[in-house]
Amino acid sequence: MRRDLRAPARVRMRQEALVHLRGRMGDTSMTKKFVPILLGTEIGAYGMARAFWEAYGVRSLAYGTFPLTPTRHSKFIEQRCDERLMDPAVLVRMLNADAGQLNGALGLVIPCGDEYSILLSEHKDELDGRYVPICSGPGTLVQLNDKSRFYGLCERAQVPYPQAITLGPGDEVRELPFPYPVALKPTDALDFREHPFEGQKKAFILDGRHMLEEALRRVFDSGYSGKLVVQDFVPGGDDNMRVVNGYVRHDGSTALLSIGQPVLEDCAPMRIGNYAAIISYGDEGAYASVERLMRHIDYFGYFNIDMKLDVRDGSYKLLDFNPRQGRSSFFTTLSGHNLARCVVEDVIEGKTGESVHASEEFLWCGVPRSIVRRYVANGPLKERALLLMREGKVGTTLFGGHDRDPRRLWNMAKLWAHYRVDFRRYFGHRELEG
Repeated sequence: MRRDLRAPARVRMRQEALVHLRGRMGDTSMTKKFVPILLGTEIGAYGMARAFWEAYGVRSLAYGTFPLTPTRHSKFIEQRCDERLMDPAVLVRMLNADAGQLNGALGLVIPCGDEYSILLSEHKDELDGRYVPICSGPGTLVQLNDKSRFYGLCERAQVPYPQAITLGPGDEVRELPFPYPVALKPTDALDFREHPFEGQKKAFILDGRHMLEEALRRVFDSGYSGKLVVQDFVPGGDDNMRVVNGYVRHDGSTALLSIGQPVLEDCAPMRIGNYAAIISYGDEGAYASVERLMRHIDYFGYFNIDMKLDVRDGSYKLLDFNPRQGRSSFFTTLSGHNLARCVVEDVIEGKTGESVHASEEFLWCGVPRSIVRRYVANGPLKERALLLMREGKVGTTLFGGHDRDPRRLWNMAKLWAHYRVDFRRYFGHRELEG
């Protein structure tokens, strides 16, 4: 499967490199021939480690700045942490120093966060040859991480997206080409998080020009140096959101697409936009949009896309592209499509084939089930969620798989209690994200 606008030379280079590496490995049927190397110690990394354990019985190495709660005391993971890890020299030095412990296996280096995706992409050529970085080149990631450039890609691929303009420091707010309310988001989410200010959120929903001007002032006064996207707010709540997980093989073909419908979002200010519960299902219309976009991108590895159903015209509007699996992506594995198998079948076994479009219904919960029962508004979506609970088609990333170290279970219980407190505190005051 060739891509319309893919650079063939890059694809051939990836193919040739992997053929060479597999040739050095000998019998690739042996699962001992690879080691998952996860960059990150948050919930997304734990989900990947659990997927590798359940599919192949192999333990992952997780590198991070700190030993975060989701990946501590897990039989699936060995943590290797250094608070300086975001320094490229430190990351490269740590990985290369550990390469000798692979014992002839390939290290599949998988970023599990935005910062790690960029870091790996920019410095993958400095890694020991025993590692296979599962990521695209830095030029591709620059396009995808900058929302204005990403929407340009959507335009060329003829994939619907919200109308938007970009504003920088000192730019005047003129008449907008779309009505209020509007969504306000940073083009550079990483730089935005490094400049906190009172009332900071991942996104703002603003009802008029005065509110927009005030939000712009607060953001730029914080020291944020990037631009901001002022975006047509796609109406509707959580039930109109969609999240797509996928994997693109090294030859440019799409291996897997999996879609979920959020049932509930987190409500804590800096976690708005994080999904608290998702129902997986199948939607060929959404899959067609994603396939069309991916044909226009020189991409390799896992990805996660947020989109929203626009009831005004019935289209799915693409909102964000994340060059890694999402923190909630384990819903794909739970519904019967193990995400770890994608990269192993691609890189280790050299398998190809048609793209798999997942369609199974399953309820993923990133919070206690009691929160889903209490805070999801009554209606068809809640009824679907409750039915799946009754049928036993429900699970979560952090519990399961016989990962039952008492210290881990105690930490998870405290985390669950923390979610209950946050929902009681913030749910009644939340704002919708566009």
